[in-house]
Amino acid sequence: MGANAHRTLFSSGEHDTYLRGLTVDAKQRAALQAAREEIRDEIRSGLRAWSDHVDRTQFFEVTALASVSFADSDLALRPKFRMQGSWSYHTLNRATHNPPQEIDLDDGVFLPVSFLSQNGGAHPIVASAGYFTAVERILAPLCDRNGWTLITNKPSCVRVEINDDAHVDLALYAIPDDEFEELLEKAAASLQFDTRMLDENVSFAEQIYPRLPTDQIMLAHREEGWKPSDPRKLEDWFQDAINAHGQQLRRVCRYLKGWRDHNWTGCRLSSIALMACVVAAYDEAAALIAENRDDLALQMVAKRLPELLERRIPNPVVHGQYLDEGWAYECRADFIAKARCLVTRIDAALAANQSGTVIEHLRAALGDYLPDDEDLVVIEAPIGAPTILQSGILKDFADQPDAREAVKKGGDGRYG
Repeated sequence: MGANAHRTLFSSGEHDTYLRGLTVDAKQRAALQAAREEIRDEIRSGLRAWSDHVDRTQFFEVTALASVSFADSDLALRPKFRMQGSWSYHTLNRATHNPPQEIDLDDGVFLPVSFLSQNGGAHPIVASAGYFTAVERILAPLCDRNGWTLITNKPSCVRVEINDDAHVDLALYAIPDDEFEELLEKAAASLQFDTRMLDENVSFAEQIYPRLPTDQIMLAHREEGWKPSDPRKLEDWFQDAINAHGQQLRRVCRYLKGWRDHNWTGCRLSSIALMACVVAAYDEAAALIAENRDDLALQMVAKRLPELLERRIPNPVVHGQYLDEGWAYECRADFIAKARCLVTRIDAALAANQSGTVIEHLRAALGDYLPDDEDLVVIEAPIGAPTILQSGILKDFADQPDAREAVKKGGDGRYG
C-alpha cells in the first residue's frame, strides 16, 4: 500500500493544488507590473535629465571629470531594463506570513556609459554612489505621490515598498556604451529585428542583453563601489538545469520555497540556496522521477536536503563563493532539523493508507496552501490488486463478497 499525492501538489486540471495556492493571483501580478512600469518610466525620464537631480561632481568619478570632456546637455543617459530573480526564473510565490513576508520583484537597471581603463581593467565614468543618489532622488517624488516607501539602506539595490504585500528591488548596473551601440547596430541589421523597437526595452532584453560581454557588466554597491556581476550566469545555470531535468525541477523549487516560508517568517535560507540544493539532488539522483509524480520528486529532494544543508553550498556560478555565507551554527542546525521533519512528514504521507492521513502530514509539512481535499489522493493497491478498488465507494463496495460476485464481467474475475 502507499499514496500518490501528486495531484495535491500540481495538476493541469481546474481543482486547487499546492502550486496554485503558492501562485500570485493575476490582479496582484498586474498591479506589480504596473508599479514596475511607473518606476521604469520615472528612471528613464529622470536619467535623461540627470543634471536636474545630481551635480556632476557627485555623479561622475573624479578621474572621469579630469580626463573626459563633455557638456551636461551632451550626455542624455538612456537606461535599459531587464527583469531578474524569481520573476524571471518563474519561481515567484505568494507570501505565506504577511506581514512580514512580501513578494519580491527584482528589476535590473542597465545604464550604457563610457568606461575608462584603470589598473588594467575597465571602470564606468559614473560613480556608483552617485548612481544610487540620482536614482533615489528621481524616485522620491513618485513614491510620495503613490504612497510608496523608498528604502535606501540596502547594500546592492534601491528598494521601493509598494505596499505591505510587495516591494520592487532595483539593482543598478553599468554597461559599456560603445559595446551597446555596436550590438544595437548588429541587431538592427538582423532580419529578425524590428527597427521601430530600437529604443524600447524589449529590444534590449531580447537582442542586446544576451550578447553583452560577461566581464563588462558592473553592479553598483554602496560600500564596495563597482563590482563585476553578470546576472545572466545564474539565469543560464538554472535554465540549463530545467533543460536537463524538466519543468518538475522548477516546481520542486517552488514547493521548497513554500516550505521555508511556512516554517520561518524570515531566515537566511535564500531561494538561490534552495534552488542549488534541488539541482544538486536531481544531478545526483540514481533514477529519473516521473513527471506525473511530483510527490516522489519532493520526497527525493527532501531526503537529500538535510545532508546538503549540513555542508557548504557553493555558488553555482561564482567560484569560491558560498550561498550559506554567514550562517550561524544555531541557524544551520535549525534548518537541518526542520528539513529532517520534512522528510519524516513526506515519508509518513506517502506510506499512509488513508487519504486523510496523507493530507494531514502534507499540510503539517507545507502549510495551508496545500488543499484540504482527500479526493486528490490516490491510495495505491498492493501488487496484484485492482487499483480502482483501493479508495472511496468502490473500495467499500468491493469489500463485500456478494457484491463482488454480482459485478463480475463474463466470469473472468474483472470488476466494474
